[in-house]
Amino acid sequence: MLTKRIFLLTLSGLLVGYTATAQSATPASAGPQPTDVLSWLAWGLAAVVLLFGMMTASSLASAVAQSVQENEATPAVPEAAPAVASMASVVPTPAVLVEQKVAA
Repeated sequence: MLTKRIFLLTLSGLLVGYTATAQSATPASAGPQPTDVLSWLAWGLAAVVLLFGMMTASSLASAVAQSVQENEATPAVPEAAPAVASMASVVPTPAVLVEQKVAA
């Protein structure tokens, strides 16, 4: 709903601006206008952002595809049951008591 409202407000603002410009009787002067330079800058920045977005998306897609391919290439081998250790190799670890200090 919020997107629709923003779209409609932007569209109505552009339409009002276009009609006001179309009704003005001032002749267009030769050469680029400041708004033209700013729009070129905005379009150039948008193109760079789009380019970086596409590069990031293709890089992520490639990494995911490579990961899936590696996971499919290596078959899942069930691990063998661990051998029963002898009692001599089992060394119990002593329990270390840690004193807890509580703030008063």
